Amino acid sequence: MINFFRKIRKKLADDNQFFKYARYAIGEIVLVVVGILIALQINNWNEQIKTQENVQGQLINLIDAIESDIKTYENLLRREGFRFHAVKYLLGLAEEEILFYSYDYHKFPKNQWSFMWDKPIPEEYDEEYIRTCLSVLDNGPAGSIINKSAISEFNSTGLFSSLKNAELKKKINEYYIFTDTRYIGRSWEYKLDISLQIRDLLLDQYQIDSRRVRDVKGIIELFKNDTVITSELHFLLDNISWSCQTFLNSRQMAVQVLEDIKAELNQLDN
Repeated sequence: MINFFRKIRKKLADDNQFFKYARYAIGEIVLVVVGILIALQINNWNEQIKTQENVQGQLINLIDAIESDIKTYENLLRREGFRFHAVKYLLGLAEEEILFYSYDYHKFPKNQWSFMWDKPIPEEYDEEYIRTCLSVLDNGPAGSIINKSAISEFNSTGLFSSLKNAELKKKINEYYIFTDTRYIGRSWEYKLDISLQIRDLLLDQYQIDSRRVRDVKGIIELFKNDTVITSELHFLLDNISWSCQTFLNSRQMAVQVLEDIKAELNQLDN
């Protein structure tokens, strides 16, 4: 038996067949390994393409949500801008000096809330406009106004982490952190409470319903002589100013993020 294997080994050695078969076997192994690696790479490419398409879909959803936010800011800014100029007008009639802080007052819309007033804003004494101004004193802002469904889904699916543009991710995060700190929670409810304080003060102390004022001249005289009421009006004006400025800043951030997202989508498409 030993001699038999010796003869086979000698024949393979003499004919150099062993190395031929060895090279053939190694070649087969290499081909199989290369095939597996190519298949894995193709699968990886397909997964990357699928992930990129899903990320693009989430970015499109985010565009819709932020565009909705922008419309909300603009609507609220029209309302709060009208309230700002209404309170400012009442303080002017009360002969009160108005202190302006670091807000962009010139950007607060003056007469774009046609639901309440569809005529030019009067510069002088106007009883109809005064009644309108008084009626919006307690019309405070609403909280939880941001559409967060898209960003919540983006995060919950894990696709937000797949967004490769780090700068865009940072801007999106900054936008939602900013809006969370401004519109959600007790801080925004506090703004509404301030709007209700002057209404309650007039009703409790003087039995005057700010939405149904008959003696307009009388209430203006009251404003001139009651420092508590004028102090509340100043406080209200400052808080309305804060709201207007917040809407302006939010809109500016939203517009910038929106442009960046659209630019990213264009780049991904190309």
